[in-house]
Amino acid sequence: SGQLSLDARSLAVHGVLDPQTLAPLAFNLSPLDAVKGSLLSVALNSLASILILYSTSPDSSALQWLSPPQTFNKTHPFVYTQCQSIHARSVFPCQDTPAARICYSAKLNVLRELSAMMSARHAGRRDPVTGDVSEGFKKGGSAAGLNFESLWCGDGRMVEEFVMEQPIPPYLFAFAVGELGFREVGPRTWVYSENVVGVLDSTASEFAETEEMIRQGEKLFGEYPWERFDLLVLPPSFPYGGMENPRMVFLTPTVIKGDASGAQVVAHELAHSWTGNLITNINNEHFWLNEVIKMIQYCTVEFLDSL
Repeated sequence: SGQLSLDARSLAVHGVLDPQTLAPLAFNLSPLDAVKGSLLSVALNSLASILILYSTSPDSSALQWLSPPQTFNKTHPFVYTQCQSIHARSVFPCQDTPAARICYSAKLNVLRELSAMMSARHAGRRDPVTGDVSEGFKKGGSAAGLNFESLWCGDGRMVEEFVMEQPIPPYLFAFAVGELGFREVGPRTWVYSENVVGVLDSTASEFAETEEMIRQGEKLFGEYPWERFDLLVLPPSFPYGGMENPRMVFLTPTVIKGDASGAQVVAHELAHSWTGNLITNINNEHFWLNEVIKMIQYCTVEFLDSL
């Protein structure tokens, strides 16, 4: 009961519903703050869940949309997220603070020739069906002037399903969609990139020793807690060396140098699997702890490797 407060930025909120009855719930979206976005307040009435109908905008600070000329293959578009540190709110309404932990499931509807990846367990790829679209989402599509069911089940579409059962702070929510290929480099690691043979092969060669790196980390810090440690090399526009999204680390192609030295960036992101992803600072004022403790770990791994 009472008010539920959520962060939002550059989102059009079409309605908030009781998911069982589809009865509308009162909500308010505050005026935009240049840094924090807007406060979405929802009046609860003895509900354990709510359904928020919304759409993102081209102004989303977390969504990077690339046209085909901005990719390696220059054939298909590409999209990826970068939610650190307070940009998850521009993808979905949430309590966008490291103090909050979320689990999630997702269905991503993409073009058949494209693939989707998330910081989550991949639960399958299949054709879309009308049963995917609840009455609430149909209502939301109508509110936005869209025939959502027709779009969802359109020709040439596929659905990728994901589940994240381990709680993470919202800034570690991530996905990417593009023409992707992969190579297996270890029992817990596949490397992904755009489906360009030269890029995939050089990526697999650069990160061939990832499993040994994970084992060294486990000797120092305990069992690797995320099951998979996959790597996705993004198009050149990715503005960071790497991003430690659980289960699916994002990397810039500039770390692929042909001499395996790019693995140092992977070690950096791997260390976050314990400090940052598993144990997180409570707010962004203390975010420096995320990096400092991780650097101590990273230097320890480098020292042991030199012995």
